[in-house]
Amino acid sequence: MSVIHTPVKGFTGRGVAGLPFVDGRAETDDPAVIAYAQRHGYDVEDTAPKRKAPAKTETPKE
Repeated sequence: MSVIHTPVKGFTGRGVAGLPFVDGRAETDDPAVIAYAQRHGYDVEDTAPKRKAPAKTETPKE
């Protein structure tokens, strides 16, 4: 999930790809919309939790 902030502070209404913005903020997980917003000057904040690398398991030696 990402939070997109409009270049126009406080904007409320339909914006990028029809996203509903409230007070200059909208949320989406659509990678195409996120890429479009980044290319057009919107601030994009990634809010997805970071994944940890899988734990290493030891294989028994024979």
